[in-house]
Amino acid sequence: YLAVAQARLGSFAGAERSIAPTPGDCYPCLIARAGIAEAQHQRERADWWFARAEEAAPSFAFAPAEWGVALLARGQTDEAIEKFKTANQKSPHFADPLEMWGEALMAKKQPDQALAKFPEAEKYAPNWGRLHLKWGEALTSAGKKDEAQKQFTLAATLDLSAADKAELARVS
Repeated sequence: YLAVAQARLGSFAGAERSIAPTPGDCYPCLIARAGIAEAQHQRERADWWFARAEEAAPSFAFAPAEWGVALLARGQTDEAIEKFKTANQKSPHFADPLEMWGEALMAKKQPDQALAKFPEAEKYAPNWGRLHLKWGEALTSAGKKDEAQKQFTLAATLDLSAADKAELARVS
């Protein structure tokens, strides 16, 4: 966690020093190495580490989910959706891939399809503020303003990051 945080704050040398002593077969460490590379915009290197993590623990959902997040941030929505599908198949009760799949569908301007993913994710994380925020955004895009306002109101009562709070203030 320290190494990824350092990378996200721009301390790439510090991140590399922090991650260097970790074992080469440590699943969370492989994902962290991918995250460090991604923070440096070293996409091929990040993909290589994500692939190693998937190979190291083929039944775990975290690497494909994190890889999907990286792909979505790059604007590669179709590839991201494939990773979220994989993560969901490996761990069908893990809400994150479902929520992010919905976000990817929103990025593709497919709010009606996204609206199928958010209620599915809610079954496993009913008190997740970001989920309700994104659900509200999908409802707004689909022209369902009253339903969207209910999701925004619920999101406002739940934990949100500073960025999500700012987004909620902007969209609600």
